[in-house]
Order: sequence, then structure tokens, then C-alpha cells
Amino acid sequence: MIKSETTEIKGRKYIVTLFPAMQAYLMSRELIGIFTSKDPVGKLCEMDKDGELILKLFSSTSRDELAINKATFDNIFTGNLPEMVEALKFVFEVNFKDFFQGSVIGELAERAKAAAAQMPQEN
Repeated sequence: MIKSETTEIKGRKYIVTLFPAMQAYLMSRELIGIFTSKDPVGKLCEMDKDGELILKLFSSTSRDELAINKATFDNIFTGNLPEMVEALKFVFEVNFKDFFQGSVIGELAERAKAAAAQMPQEN
């Protein structure tokens, strides 16, 4: 049985199902440069110029029972990037917490929260 974990982010229910072992291994090899970088956000942007990496990372994730994929990504996260970073953090925690001990995932989330706090609020 494949393990899933659930959390709530900004009032939304997220379910992340573990990647199969080989997929997790191959993705961890692809991601290790991000987590060893002094600028993880910049490194992620550099590595994921076409958005395919972020879609792969969310490929086993749902938000309020809606799969996150290429067709739903923009509807879910447009104007909602801090939630996306929190959800991405959860994806990493579920799939890679043992592999990336002491990584900068938490730092990414804190940067997103700080950026969101500085953004003008919509009325």
C-alpha cells in the first residue's frame, strides 16, 4: 500500500502520496543541487525554466481533492504563490525528509511568508 499524508494549508486540504522509490531516487538526484545551494530559490528557477520540475514535484499531490497538474496549476496558484511554497514544502517533507535532513525547505517557506507579508493586500 502506498502511503499518503494529509495537511491543511490556508484552509485547504492537501494530500501527498509518496513517490515510488525509483522516482523519488531519480528526483532527489535532480534536486540535490537546489538544497545544497546558497540561493535555493534562484537555483530552482535556474533548473526549472519550463515549469516541468514543479509539475513533477506536485504530480502526486491534490488540493481539496483536485489533482495538481498542468491543467489545474494556474487556477490553484495564480495570486497564491505563498500557498504554493507551503504546499511544495509539504511535498518535500513527505517524500524526502529522510534524504534531505537539514535542508533549506523551511527557509524557502519562511522567505515566501515574508514576501507575502510585504505584498499589498487586495480589498
